[in-house]
Amino acid sequence: MTAEAAERPRTPDAPDGGGPPVTVAGNGTPGFSGDGGPAPDGQLAFPADVAVGEGAVFVADHANHRVRRIDGTGTLTTVAGDGLRGFAGDGADAVRARLGFPSALAVAPDGGVFFADEMNHRIRRIDPSGVIGTVAGDGSRGGGGDAEGREGAGEGDGNGDGGPADRARLDAPCALAVDGAGALYVGEAGTARVRRIDGDGVISTVVTASGRSGGSVGSVGSGGSGGSGGSVGPGAADAGEAFLPAGLAVDTAGPLYIADPVGRRLLLLGPDGTLRVLAGPPDGTAGATVVDWGAPCAVAIDGEGAVYVADQTGHRVWRLADGAARVVAGQPAPQARGTTGAAGGTSEAAGDAADAVVHTALRYPCGLAVDPAGRLLVADNSHHRIATVPLTTALSQETEGEREEERESEGEREAETGSESEVERAADTAQDGDAPEPAPAPEPAPVPEPAPVPEPAPTSPARLLVRQEVGLEVPRGGSELLHVRVSSTDPWAPGRVEHHFAAPTGFVFDGRVTCAYYRADRTVLPGGAPTATVGDDGRSLTVADEPRLNTPGHPAAALVYTLGVRALGDADPGRYTDGRAVIAGRPEVRLKASILGDDED
Repeated sequence: MTAEAAERPRTPDAPDGGGPPVTVAGNGTPGFSGDGGPAPDGQLAFPADVAVGEGAVFVADHANHRVRRIDGTGTLTTVAGDGLRGFAGDGADAVRARLGFPSALAVAPDGGVFFADEMNHRIRRIDPSGVIGTVAGDGSRGGGGDAEGREGAGEGDGNGDGGPADRARLDAPCALAVDGAGALYVGEAGTARVRRIDGDGVISTVVTASGRSGGSVGSVGSGGSGGSGGSVGPGAADAGEAFLPAGLAVDTAGPLYIADPVGRRLLLLGPDGTLRVLAGPPDGTAGATVVDWGAPCAVAIDGEGAVYVADQTGHRVWRLADGAARVVAGQPAPQARGTTGAAGGTSEAAGDAADAVVHTALRYPCGLAVDPAGRLLVADNSHHRIATVPLTTALSQETEGEREEERESEGEREAETGSESEVERAADTAQDGDAPEPAPAPEPAPVPEPAPVPEPAPTSPARLLVRQEVGLEVPRGGSELLHVRVSSTDPWAPGRVEHHFAAPTGFVFDGRVTCAYYRADRTVLPGGAPTATVGDDGRSLTVADEPRLNTPGHPAAALVYTLGVRALGDADPGRYTDGRAVIAGRPEVRLKASILGDDED
């Protein structure tokens, strides 16, 4: 990349179908590249979140173990992380630090960038000078005392509440938000709760799931009317048993919005500690806006107070305002179900608009932000990109329905003159199975006979996405675990099948195999009992299993196989990409791993 090319940021690619959203970062291929060049040409790897501040866009580049930055010219750079998974670097240059799957971002009023270092169980901060430090979490995972009842650092029940945040225990932090006063809110996936870190560095729990701290269950937890939450701990609201704070946002008035994919709800925590349900599914809380989404996992608020929610498994983004909900990006809303209004009600426009495709497709959107230019930024996770929707011109189901009515009115006027568009409409009708009507004549055209009912099409095979979750770096003679993720938006239950794996050069399989199902809310379901057969002196592995995805009673959309591997003691150091995974006879996917030399760590 020449300096001249870096100064000429490339115009973002137009999306499929000619409408927004457009790509602002990531070329769609997972990997790491592009620093110093146009952001759309760079590579990201499963971006988990996006945030804006100080005239720039920040990206949690999840599987690259980095935080990236897109400046005002569209240039992509790394601002934290050297690309190796681990924990190191506090007090020094952030780009030389080691991170462990950054999962969430928030920009403070002073320009500092907070990020959730998820697998290090810490919240870290990049200050405006580029120095990194830990602001919360001592690195130990958990939410209470140890097995003997001893408390951890700080005051409270052993999780650190009431004490310094950097001595507290966090459990897989996955969401962040900063309010105008600089207080930081943290959502945890492992122990489902929301923590608050005040300006003095003291941490406390403000929302938690029922039973976490032995408090009484309030109306939110019991699925009531959405009034004040019960006291689960000192000052903590009860969100019920089915709860995960996957996304957080704070508006200018101070309330905290919480996207909860397990409960399929959007919650609001008021400044007085009252927790209520703002939106949820048709069978949810009375008085809440009805939204038939799958897994709301991220939330953002624009300058007018409209709320945007990413539906991860629905592959769409919703807009909530004035008691109504509509899709502004991704898949259209589910057909034949109410999409707006209070519980039990439906929108008249919803059914007519359900067939409308609203913008280009998203795939597992999991992070949102609104920038000062009036754009909605989306972390389009499995497309490995950051996409943007211009909110001032974004189409919606409602506006698309209105445009359809306009087109119908124009068609009626054109029919009087026998215009060319009439012929085009007739051709379109013929494609739908009805014979085209003849040209206008004094006598009315005969009513066409019904088209024959077509034979049902054979069931198409499920579309599977198979990938290695993270790269491996193993010293010679060392053992590690290799994770292969199988996901699909289609139902998949092929019965008992065999999967075949080949180890990268220098590695062998040791026969360890487990599997687990992962839901969009990050909860884990136990896998079956796969059987493993090692062959070719450990270089090949056959796994027999009976996988299920997106089936009734089994809603998981991803299955992860964990395979034990060992680097040979005499293997040559280097990176090898010739491993293979063949899942249920599907086309093979490459597996990769690196062998470290004796002088590497």
